Amino acid sequence: MSEDNKRIIIAESLPEEDEKFLTLPELTPEEEKVLEEEEEEHVQEKIPEFLEPLFTEVKNGEKPALNLSKVDEDTASMVISSSDLFKTCSLPDKTELQEHNLKTKHDILVGDHCDIGYGLYGNDIIICELSRMHGDIVAEGDLRIDNFCEVYGTVLCNGDAFLGEGVKIHGKLNVGGNLDIGDNVAIDKEFKAFGDIAIRNPMPVILYLLLYVMTMLNLEGEEEAKKRVDALISEANSVPLVLPPKTTMDLSYVSVSTPMEIGANCRLHGNIKAKSVKIRNDTTLFGSIQATQRIKIGPRTAIHGDVVGQNVRVERGADVLGNVAGKTVWLHEDARVSGVIKAIDGLTIGRSEDNK
Repeated sequence: MSEDNKRIIIAESLPEEDEKFLTLPELTPEEEKVLEEEEEEHVQEKIPEFLEPLFTEVKNGEKPALNLSKVDEDTASMVISSSDLFKTCSLPDKTELQEHNLKTKHDILVGDHCDIGYGLYGNDIIICELSRMHGDIVAEGDLRIDNFCEVYGTVLCNGDAFLGEGVKIHGKLNVGGNLDIGDNVAIDKEFKAFGDIAIRNPMPVILYLLLYVMTMLNLEGEEEAKKRVDALISEANSVPLVLPPKTTMDLSYVSVSTPMEIGANCRLHGNIKAKSVKIRNDTTLFGSIQATQRIKIGPRTAIHGDVVGQNVRVERGADVLGNVAGKTVWLHEDARVSGVIKAIDGLTIGRSEDNK
């Protein structure tokens, strides 16, 4: 601030004769209570709608309840994106990525704006808005397809189905349970529903997922919430298959902008592009791997292609039928690489398997 713009403020005390105007009369407890109630009512009137709490007030010992009527899709999207739900592309154990289908016995969660060039086979299947599916969808349980999604194939669901506004299905629809269907839904071929049919806009998938996410947040403390969720997942063996938003899958590449974790005993076709890749044991990949960060190939895993990443680790019994390139490469002495190994900062041959 320049010298010319400086302001000097001098505080002077009031003359003694004026101090009487600063003296407030003492209030009785009843009068104080009335003033507090009036002030509280005034504040409540001034609170705008968008600042109203997302959770209802509860008594001590009770769980807070989510006010879904106060949550719009933008708020729900923000909560979902800030959670761990879609931060990793996850393929659970025994997942199969065949020539035309992505198949698992677990639930499937597909983020928004995805372009999936395969059919989906799973238990419960949830597809977020503005995604395109280039194949059949088969859900052993319930199915939720959000607004303005497009399916270039047949949709089969053994449980209840929920189709959002503007969904297009370029094939047949067969629902074993109830069907909730939104406005402007287009089905090119015949559809059957063996339960009740309700023509209405069902709850958006993003709000439905918010209920799932809230169980993982600090409703009763972060550690306790995570323990409960982990226990439920462990008992039900229901770790979902997760495809993050903007995932692209076709016959050439599986491309995600997040880390990717692949379970054990999987069989996959196609090349992989991801931020980082971690593969567990006894998995076979007919394709190459490219990552901007770390790649870990688990024990007895076979890669029928090249492996290129920042840091590459190949565990005991793994077999890479192509080249391996990275800034640093760690290779177990019992692992095999059929091609050329390029390590800018050095190659390490290890003898012991650890969890690094």
